[in-house]
Amino acid sequence: QNLSVAMAELCVEDDAEHVEECGDVFCVVLVGVTGDGKSTTGNVLCGRAAFAVSSGLSSASAECSHADYLDMQGGCGIVRLIDTIGLQDTDLPAAEVMSRFSLFADHTPLGINCFLFIVRWGRFKPEHEAALEAFEANCGAHVLAHTLLVFTHCSVGEDALHRILEEDAPASLRRKLPLLRGAVGIDNAEPAAARATLQKKLEDVVDSERYGNEALAAARSRYDTRREE
Repeated sequence: QNLSVAMAELCVEDDAEHVEECGDVFCVVLVGVTGDGKSTTGNVLCGRAAFAVSSGLSSASAECSHADYLDMQGGCGIVRLIDTIGLQDTDLPAAEVMSRFSLFADHTPLGINCFLFIVRWGRFKPEHEAALEAFEANCGAHVLAHTLLVFTHCSVGEDALHRILEEDAPASLRRKLPLLRGAVGIDNAEPAAARATLQKKLEDVVDSERYGNEALAAARSRYDTRREE
């Protein structure tokens, strides 16, 4: 127990070069459009204001950053959260957004355990569809199997959420649902409940294979090639 706490304290220094020193760090990447609660969700998970929160007009996450915490109750151990630039950012060209987004890999040299794609509960808008498509194109088709769709501002239970998605979600989202790791709703206004819900979902993937940075590099190369054609 004391060793685990000491390792966690080393990680919380937020120095990317220490990631290998921290052993088997459980890495989670936060993805989403600006203003949907991506950074707030990261703060709820790690239990402190580690990430700047957007006003909704432009992304507060201009660059990738990370924060670490120790999952004391579950099986994740030391967890590294990587916050990324908001997709569909209004202040930057799309190519620059994706270039900055891809830098999350520098914080996760050993691969990614889970991506959390954050969407504000309500209508699945064209910008959400575009962001999900860009995420898949940039990271590779297999990334969706490592991605949990997280609806913020959502008080709908899991069974009801799945029923609503199956019956009312737009066709573009319904096509993606079977490819995703799953979907869950949280309300960050109730941080304890939101954290418990997300932590349980993360614990479900502890023993799953990581998404490797080699796959990310190959996918990024294909994405850049298509843009140049």
